[in-house]
Amino acid sequence: MSRDDAHRTDPMGLGWPTLFLMAGLVAVTGILGPAAIPIWGMTLGGLWVFSRSAVGQALAHRITGHAVHETGVLDVPAEVYAELDELRGRLAELEERTDFAERLLASRPDQPGAP
Repeated sequence: MSRDDAHRTDPMGLGWPTLFLMAGLVAVTGILGPAAIPIWGMTLGGLWVFSRSAVGQALAHRITGHAVHETGVLDVPAEVYAELDELRGRLAELEERTDFAERLLASRPDQPGAP
């Protein structure tokens, strides 16, 4: 049995977590009786809504091992790279100034009469 065949037998791709959820709901039904019907409805409805959401779809793709379709390399204009290089230069200059100021303050002797 290949990986793809194993996922075809489990339509939700969840396996044991689904089994434990269903066992818990059956146990609650045994304790509460007919009062458990809203619990079943809310649980199954919540799972259905979650499975239709973007997070649910992403989780399903990750569990089943399907490849994520990437949009490819982003087309970034050259101006953005130029601005990024300029900002990196300014940051490096700021780091140098901060280091100089720290060294200057550290080398200054403490003067007891100075404010």
